[in-house]
Amino acid sequence: MRESQMKKIIASAVAVAFAAPVLAADITISGDQEFTWQDSNGASETALDGDFNIKATTETANGLTVSADINVSAAAGDDGSASLTIAGPFGSIDAGDTSSALDAVDDVTDWGYVLTNGTPNEDAAILWTLPSMMEGLSLYASFSAETNTAANSSSDATTESNGFAGKYSVGDLSVRMGVNDNKDATEQNYVGVTYSFAGVGLAAEQYVSTDAAGVDTDTDSMSLTYSTGDITLAVETQKESSAGATSADITTMGIHYGLGGGVTAFVENTDDEQDATAETTAIGVTFAF
Repeated sequence: MRESQMKKIIASAVAVAFAAPVLAADITISGDQEFTWQDSNGASETALDGDFNIKATTETANGLTVSADINVSAAAGDDGSASLTIAGPFGSIDAGDTSSALDAVDDVTDWGYVLTNGTPNEDAAILWTLPSMMEGLSLYASFSAETNTAANSSSDATTESNGFAGKYSVGDLSVRMGVNDNKDATEQNYVGVTYSFAGVGLAAEQYVSTDAAGVDTDTDSMSLTYSTGDITLAVETQKESSAGATSADITTMGIHYGLGGGVTAFVENTDDEQDATAETTAIGVTFAF
């Protein structure tokens, strides 16, 4: 056999050896791109927001499912939520820049693409989804260290914390509760409920953040959505108050129209009764793939 042929065979064997671990993993790519034209009290601007997600999943010899999740922004930067997940009889452990236990059950009123608010819960370094104990019940625990991974620290988690949350669903009704206890003597509590029927979706949630001095800031949100065919009409109200004073009283309305193929056109408008300069209208289109 000639030397050149031998070199080609060796090179092919090395390439296969390196490719085999990659081929053993199930790799998926997903993402979205969104363009909006926004008008805020007569001042207009455009915005483009996109990202893609690469997820690789494999199974170990002892039956554990392991996944790597990488999110990249349209500008080729870190888009957050990168993590390593290990799942088995113990449930699922998501480690890196991940949701906190409260994040796992909140934002039930946040139906919008641009202008809705949801609740301001923090991320965590580890989220443990416990194994199922009864039908309809989901339990979560989350943990963050004093110093977390670079991606996590640049996101939300800024202090050592422990969080616990649960969700119970029966039929079209879902009830959610959670608490996050922080080392800096602050605390967050959450309760939410959703109910749906005949194309109508109702949701309400309360988020209470308690500072180190024991002062509560309440964020109360409600939403109503109605879907018929490809059209969804929606409204969200949110009020933020502390020590008897209201700092925000926001109403957001929207129309979403599904064009098919993952494409949705939308119009959203928001207004804050506590801020005369806060009215904003957003017109846009988004493509999820």
